Amino acid sequence: MKSQANVQELFYTAFHFAKDDEYMLHVTASSEAISCFTQGLGTGPDPLELHWDITTTHNSKWNQRVIDILCSQYTCTFETNQLATRSPQSIKSDITKKFNQCRSSWRRAQPRVLDDGTRETMKEVGDRLVDQTNERLRVTRVLTRRATKFETCKKVTSALLSDRIATGKDDQAVWAYLQSLVETLGKDGMSSDESEHKDGEVQVFRLKKMPWRADVDHEMHIIDQQRLAGAANFTPRGSKPAKRFRNAIQESSCPAIEGLPRALYNSSWLNAQSPSFTVSDKKLQRMEIILSR
Repeated sequence: MKSQANVQELFYTAFHFAKDDEYMLHVTASSEAISCFTQGLGTGPDPLELHWDITTTHNSKWNQRVIDILCSQYTCTFETNQLATRSPQSIKSDITKKFNQCRSSWRRAQPRVLDDGTRETMKEVGDRLVDQTNERLRVTRVLTRRATKFETCKKVTSALLSDRIATGKDDQAVWAYLQSLVETLGKDGMSSDESEHKDGEVQVFRLKKMPWRADVDHEMHIIDQQRLAGAANFTPRGSKPAKRFRNAIQESSCPAIEGLPRALYNSSWLNAQSPSFTVSDKKLQRMEIILSR
């Protein structure tokens, strides 16, 4: 949104940080200046050299003054000569939200108290931040692969169902069932996976077990085999065809999806859930698919 871009530009002009993570290096206002301002003895934040009291929340007297200054700067910079101006409340809300994001980054970079009562060294802080970044990147990769897998499975089942309808082949009902299965599971119902190695020119992934989901491996394997057979037609642009093997040891950390038909849940797992767990009333009849040799 343009308003968010404007706030981002405003913060960059005021504090010279392009990304939220860079606020880990923000130098907080001096305690003396904050104390004097709070007691009514000082002038408060300097509009030409703004510093947050990043050790506390946006509600402090100092930070509220910084927010007021930024609101004025926003209005002067972005609202002049515009037909549709924003309300002061919405501008202040966006600036406050941005401050909270920046402060969260700063807090992550502060030494934590360890179990033995000592505080982290700067090296330990650095190692922790690197580990957190790597984990965020890993989760992003997994979510991207799941979304790509879902779109590819939809494309495969839709194309093959259309072909069966057009040609009148006797496995039309099978592909109608597989298409319905994929669409009902959605992207969040796709098995998460991690890259292992390459088998020739084909990327290999090890699928993690999803303890909450009914066993649909056979159905997904059929779709995968058709996808590999028609890789040029079914692989999204920029992706490469990949083999997937189930990893029976590792479990996916992704949470279970509520609201699916009962047939798509592992019955033992579902029986152990609280009554508040939502299951759809929609009926989905599982089909036993026998492949010809």
